[in-house]
Order: sequence, then structure tokens, then C-alpha cells
Amino acid sequence: MHFFKLFVTGLISVFKGMISFVKCFFTGVFTILTIFPKYFVLGIISIFSKKEKKKISKHNKKTTALMMGLSLSVYLICVFLISRWYVQGLKIKYLSKDIIASTEIIEEQNDIPEEKNDDDDLEEDNTEEEENPEEDYTYYPNDYWDYMSVPFMEVNFNDLLNKNPDTVAWLKVEGTKVNYPVVQSDDNEYYLTHAFNRSDNAGGWIFADYRVDFDEFGKNTIIYGHNMNNKTMFGSVPSMLYDSYLNNSGNYYIKMSTPTTNTIWKVFSIYTIEPEVYYLKVTFNSEPYDKFLSTIKERSIYNFGIDVTTDDKILTLSTCDNTGTKRVAVHAKMISIEYK
Repeated sequence: MHFFKLFVTGLISVFKGMISFVKCFFTGVFTILTIFPKYFVLGIISIFSKKEKKKISKHNKKTTALMMGLSLSVYLICVFLISRWYVQGLKIKYLSKDIIASTEIIEEQNDIPEEKNDDDDLEEDNTEEEENPEEDYTYYPNDYWDYMSVPFMEVNFNDLLNKNPDTVAWLKVEGTKVNYPVVQSDDNEYYLTHAFNRSDNAGGWIFADYRVDFDEFGKNTIIYGHNMNNKTMFGSVPSMLYDSYLNNSGNYYIKMSTPTTNTIWKVFSIYTIEPEVYYLKVTFNSEPYDKFLSTIKERSIYNFGIDVTTDDKILTLSTCDNTGTKRVAVHAKMISIEYK
């Protein structure tokens, strides 16, 4: 009975808190949207009022009219920008739902291979080398076999490529709302202001760095996205900084499918930092790769307990933080790959 009372009391407190929040929110919005019209009306009254005409000089009239005009202009511009951003965010949201609904995405459990003795493995390896010498160049992560039970995600790209030939991958970040196709242009500017269907949109789309090769995967595969207020695109990536994400190890996986491969990555570093290009390197001629890996791992706000070596390939996600002044960087290493 005591527990039930506490439960009811808690629900009432939460409900009251929500009402207070909504009340304060709409009060603030109402104040912002009415302050300019209020003084705009007062300005008109002061100009056309007969009593004020006798007291106000021509100079003061011009000053009042100028201030009124500036206030109205600022108000209209703010309303336009807020409305435009909101509408474009809705367009991205509906476009995303349509793409997800029309795309065939398969996630199924991989079969764990049966244990075999060393002699059998040696015989089979020798046979495969003789019959398929090309497979010597196939890349496998160091701890590939430790993650054989983690299911891949496979995406049918036929429809996506018909809609946009710039499509290079599909990205899913566990523990977030990121579950979108990835596009790539010949620069890092176009998809900052264009959606997947190539329409003008300030929300842009999730896109890969133009230097990235999705056929081979270089040392650092970089993907960008805007931090949208409605949590579309990379709007949910900053939530990876919070304990609700970090305390659940099942969230650490990132899955990516391309027309030629399916890959799984595991997060080993996440942090916020001032805008910079250091973590956006794809070649390591001026600095050893091991030093780079050590630096980005030391920056992490959380110890994921994952070893990263120079033999590993990594994935980097980059977006703005919730203030818009810093960057959120997420780094994950490839732990599993299958070739289609």
C-alpha cells in the first residue's frame, strides 16, 4: 500500500512538472510572438494620434517610424527563419520515413561456425589458397572471430540507387535514431544544404567525406550529419554522451551496409571538442597512425575497454553538439565484415 502511494505521488509530481513545463514554454513563445506586434501597434498609434502630432517633432517622428520598421523587419525575418527551419525539418522527417518504408533491410543472426581440429583447418586453408588465390587480399579485422555471432545488416540498394545514384551506404547506430542511407558527393558542401532527393534543404542529409572509398575502406571512414532539433539526421548522436547510452554495452555497435559489403563497427571513443580537422584525417603521412589512434582514444569521455591497433580500420561520425559551438566525434573500429 505504501509503495502504491509513492507510485501515485510520483505520477502526480511528474504530471505537474509536465504541465508547468508546457505552461512556461507556451508563455515564452506567446511573449516572443506578441512583443513586436504590441510595440508595432503602439508605434502606429503614436504616429497617427492627433495629440501626439502636436508634441512630437518631425525628427522624432522619423526616428519612431525607423525603429518601428526595424522592429517589424526583425520580427518578420525571425518568423520566416523559424518557420522555414521547422518546415524543412518536417520534410526531412517524412522523406526519411518514406525511404525506410520502401527499402528492404534484413538483419539476421549469423551461424557460428562449428569447431574443427587444426589439421582440418590446415587442409581446408591450403585447398582454398590453391583454388582462390585472390582471397589472400580479403581484409578481416584482428578480432573478427570474436564477433561472429553479431548479426549483420543487409540492405537492397536497387531502389535507393535509382532514387539517388550518390547513395554509397546505409548506416544504423544502435542506441540512437540514426538509420538512414548515406550519400557522397565530390565535395563536402553539397549535402550540407540538400536532402536525399537533392532538394534544397537547410537540414541537408547524412553524407560521407568525399575522400572516403567504400569499396576498400581506408584507415578512417568519415560520415557527417547535421544535429537536427527534431532528432532526425545526426540529431540523436549527442545522446551517446549520456549515461543512458554509455551504461548499455549493447549500444556500442554501428552497422553499415554498402552495395558490396556488410560491416559491423564497435565504438571505442566519443567526445566533444572545438571545431577542428585533426580527427577528420584519412591519410597519415605526416603523423603515424598509431599516434592518431592513441590521441582520439585518450580524448574519450568514457573507457569502452576496446583495444585499437594500426591494423584496424575505423569509422568516424561527426556532428555539432547541442549548443552548435562544438563538435561531437564518435569513433568505432571495424569488428566484422562480409563481402557480398
